[in-house]
Amino acid sequence: MRPDVTTTPAGNVLIVEDDPDVREMLSTLLSTEGFHAVAAEDGLEALHLLRAVRHRAPEVPCLVLLDLKMPRLGGDEFRRAQLGDPTVASVPVAVMSGAVDLEQRAQDLGAVATVAKPINIDRLMDVVRRYCA
Repeated sequence: MRPDVTTTPAGNVLIVEDDPDVREMLSTLLSTEGFHAVAAEDGLEALHLLRAVRHRAPEVPCLVLLDLKMPRLGGDEFRRAQLGDPTVASVPVAVMSGAVDLEQRAQDLGAVATVAKPINIDRLMDVVRRYCA
């Protein structure tokens, strides 16, 4: 059953994805499922957004959906910078990637979950609901 879209979103999700079609699809899906999605096209923009809302609960994301391969600042670099900033280090990250070594890379980055690409919608929503419900 879908939540009533007139209610307050269940949580804010930060999508970090360089592919505009994937960003749009994820934003639309999360909105349809009752979440508020904010999207960044790379790790640099994501760090800026995350740091900008770090003191403004309930705007702080309950989860970051992080692609690994992006221009300017990739997922690995984003995560290292995030973990190095105590004001945003505690925001959980789920890694989204088509990398063959996805599980190991996610573990190395301290990610709470993985979502393999191509994205399985049921798996994605299970992860989001686990951290944002």
